[in-house]
Amino acid sequence: MKSLYRNKVKSSSLWFYLAAAVCIIVQLLSVEYHFNVIADLHWLEHIDATTIIKLIINGIADALILMLPFVALKPQWRKWSWIVIWLITLWSLAQLLYMPTYRDLMPFSSFLLVDNMGGTLAKSTIGSFTYGDLEVILPPILLYVAYRLWFKDGIESETISCGRRLLLCMLSIVAFIGIRVGVSAWHYNDDDTIKSYSEQLINDYCVMWTSQGDYLNLNGAVPYTTYCVLTSIFNKTTLTPEEKQEVVRFLNDQQQCGDNDYATARGKNVILLVVESLNSWVIDLRLNGQEVTPTLNALYRDSVNNLVSTKMKSQVKNGRSSDGIFMYNTGLLPLTTQVVANTFGDVPYPSLAKILGSYDTFYACCDEPNLWNVKQMSSNYGYKDFYGKQEIKETLEANEYLLDKTLLEKVTKLIPQRKQPFMALIATAGMHHPYNTPMEPMTWIQSSGLYTREVRCYLESANAFDSALAQFLQDLKAQDIYDNTMIVILSDHNEMVDYSPKGRPSIDMEGDNCVFIAINAGQDGRINGPFGQIDVFPTLLDLLGANSPKWNGLGYSLLRNDVHSAALTPTSVVGGSSLLGRQQEAWRISDLIITSRWFEPKY
Repeated sequence: MKSLYRNKVKSSSLWFYLAAAVCIIVQLLSVEYHFNVIADLHWLEHIDATTIIKLIINGIADALILMLPFVALKPQWRKWSWIVIWLITLWSLAQLLYMPTYRDLMPFSSFLLVDNMGGTLAKSTIGSFTYGDLEVILPPILLYVAYRLWFKDGIESETISCGRRLLLCMLSIVAFIGIRVGVSAWHYNDDDTIKSYSEQLINDYCVMWTSQGDYLNLNGAVPYTTYCVLTSIFNKTTLTPEEKQEVVRFLNDQQQCGDNDYATARGKNVILLVVESLNSWVIDLRLNGQEVTPTLNALYRDSVNNLVSTKMKSQVKNGRSSDGIFMYNTGLLPLTTQVVANTFGDVPYPSLAKILGSYDTFYACCDEPNLWNVKQMSSNYGYKDFYGKQEIKETLEANEYLLDKTLLEKVTKLIPQRKQPFMALIATAGMHHPYNTPMEPMTWIQSSGLYTREVRCYLESANAFDSALAQFLQDLKAQDIYDNTMIVILSDHNEMVDYSPKGRPSIDMEGDNCVFIAINAGQDGRINGPFGQIDVFPTLLDLLGANSPKWNGLGYSLLRNDVHSAALTPTSVVGGSSLLGRQQEAWRISDLIITSRWFEPKY
């Protein structure tokens, strides 16, 4: 009987260990699956057995390390290994809620931003939840039930020496290292461009080349977490002499624009209207013959005295809206693995508002001051006044469709109080995800029955913004301000990219095109692109006659250059032009500038 009992005890530990490892592997595979489908609509069509095997092997290696607490602890303390299992569950669920909006993994630094989880962002997160997300919640719940009913008593009754536990830990770590080395060898054999195996190891683990999700796919969760922790601890603050020389060389070779040959908006007021989630494909879209955005359509069609384009490529990363605003204000690209506003939000950046030193400047939005550190970033950009949710008392939480109307009405009241010339940055929020609540009463867009409900809700929010924009422009005309103001309408980023599962119109097949409309720019033209968001900053400097030998940004003025290309990431490009190599290199240069606090005063 004692022998049977000992066997039951041992089998309890073994079977629970295996069940917990499977649970962890399922959760990590779920995160990877959803990321890949979001990043590549047709991923399932060209996925091969080799990739599936690599993902499973990565999951096994991760489970070996994540289950170390169970192996290392005394049997009566093994219940504390549940902390690891529930943390993995929360992390996995957070990723599934985050990825549909941000199209990448949620950075670890963002988990600390408790202030972000309110208002629009909280609603967006809740709206992202689907029953499919239960696939990361149910396995640990079932495992916990099994643990309480069958495994707990047997596990806690086991006797195992410290030496044996240490040996099992060492074997787990050795197995993990063996798998990781083996996978890198696999990569090395598949990549003819890598010269040595050591270079392959550096290429795999020391550099996050594109997105965080891709790094997770390649290396698994434990190396991904290790990379994120180490890069946060050893956050670069100083450059090596070689890196400093690299930045200086790049900036010296950057196009210097000391003239004002394109300054057709010099001396005018400036309004940068950064519109949440404005896709190019809504421009000129008709439902049953009726225009969804008649005001934007009219502005886009009129290229006299206006610069217009629907071919601007989104270059935002994990900061999304804050990244778009960062590029438009500073001429720098965002960080590929961190959010600038979170990790380098205390750095004073060169910016349009600072260059236009004599302008009366203010920033208006519907956000809490701590959301993506928006108030501090406003100050760093050089805006004299900030108007957020606390200042705009009329913001209506009950009806998101009226957010933009309320914001623009507030700005209309503020403008007469400003000294001219003024510069205003307005960041809207009414078109923010989720798109799951139709307007009431039912609008003509919902009653059309076209596309999916989600697309119709998005189009209703676009139509609501368009109506608010029409009134805003009319108010500027009534105040006799319109004609002497350059109004630049910009998408903060794209949204609803994958048209097939979303059921949206296939007007813009890539789905990554954003809107650029500069009204009263003094230039006539339709820019056929493609070009990047980074190119807006030097273009505005040209139009406003504000070029400076000190800083013109890392992009290229659309007035001086036939750009026709953009680097979406350090390795992903669109279009083709002689600028493409430097556009790709600009990602690394921007990263070095930001992380070294290049523009911070040196005393």
